[in-house]
Amino acid sequence: MRIFIAFEGSFEPFEVSADETVEAVKLMIKDYFHIPLSEDKQGRRYLELLYAGAALKDSWSLADVGISFGSTLRCFVKEEDKPTLYVFNAVTQETMPILESASLLGKKVSQLRTLIALRCGFPVSVFCLRTPRGLEMYDCNTLSDYQTDTGSTLRLDVWDGWKEFLMGCLLGQKLEVQRYLSNEGPVLNAFKEKRWLQQLEIARVLAKKSISNLTTQGGLRACENPPEPVL
Repeated sequence: MRIFIAFEGSFEPFEVSADETVEAVKLMIKDYFHIPLSEDKQGRRYLELLYAGAALKDSWSLADVGISFGSTLRCFVKEEDKPTLYVFNAVTQETMPILESASLLGKKVSQLRTLIALRCGFPVSVFCLRTPRGLEMYDCNTLSDYQTDTGSTLRLDVWDGWKEFLMGCLLGQKLEVQRYLSNEGPVLNAFKEKRWLQQLEIARVLAKKSISNLTTQGGLRACENPPEPVL
């Protein structure tokens, strides 16, 4: 059957069968118009076909979507940049794409950690990065020192005692946050070391609600002096 392809001002007829896949039609279009396509670690350049305003998946056949004799498909060239890196957050179990230029791979680990802290809201002081093999990455080194390639997935791990506190902040669990502010441990120690205001502000942002008025079990407010450990 004959269908028509609209591409960059051209309107060309193509002879296809009803059971032809969208992927096969794309190959015909690529060869007919001599369209350069590519895919590598930096990104990809590909074709997208639209019918009745909807994008068609490669695995679909023309008959599946009601394309018949005389139908018109619109064709576009799309470009998509791939993330330079991915970071798996061991706390949230989510993978964060890092869409920076390839020059990031030559920068120091400290710069990447600062970027990640701005993206996820975690204080820089409570997490480290690890290579895909589990090797801890130190701030003074560059990413290239760890043979970090484009598309690699790094792992974000928090120090002992912080995971539950941060999850409590993220989920808005007031009692859980109070417990960590009341008991001896890394979180309370950070507060005692004059870093508690910074940590509290981060927690407030993470929880998307003000926790500056959270009270400890002893009745003190978090905006006052750090509470003494509850024995």
